[in-house]
Amino acid sequence: MTHITPQQFAAAFLQAASAAETEIIARWDGPLRDYTSLMFTTVFPAIAPHLGVECYSGDYFLLDCIYYAERDIEHFSPNSYYAKYLSVALEHENNIAGTAVEMNKLQLFNTPLKVLITYAHLPSERALFLERYAKIVRAADVFGDFATFRRQLVIFGSSREAAIDWHFFVYEESGFQEIQVAYALRSLGAN
Repeated sequence: MTHITPQQFAAAFLQAASAAETEIIARWDGPLRDYTSLMFTTVFPAIAPHLGVECYSGDYFLLDCIYYAERDIEHFSPNSYYAKYLSVALEHENNIAGTAVEMNKLQLFNTPLKVLITYAHLPSERALFLERYAKIVRAADVFGDFATFRRQLVIFGSSREAAIDWHFFVYEESGFQEIQVAYALRSLGAN
């Protein structure tokens, strides 16, 4: 089973987003479907090779994107995308107002890492939503292992003067804590 840590995913995400930064900036203020399409067709798939897993970026049991190590070809067609297990379940939401629904949905999946990507420019807005997310996660953590085994990562994007900043927060018993992510992938260990 492939376990990806929040730090590994954040580093791989940063690598993929940085490689597409010019296009992300160009689409940032444009139609949401154009920006979302870029994330789903370019950025999310580009994360997978850094982690040594496969990506299915589309509707997978109502998830926006999944990362997996193996497909179940014993029970399903070799052309299908039925994963034996999920390494990462990901939800992407452009409008932060709708993210409580996405965070709640992520709690329904038994996977080592759940990731929510959304957008908030102000630290106070990030803090407000992180507290909401922490309440959702605590309520769903029936086995008390979300801070240790079934991890949660929130990635906030914000723009400033033709640049994009990414802020990474991982769930701990005390709530969401910001983590610093190095641009280099040597900390991954996967590659």
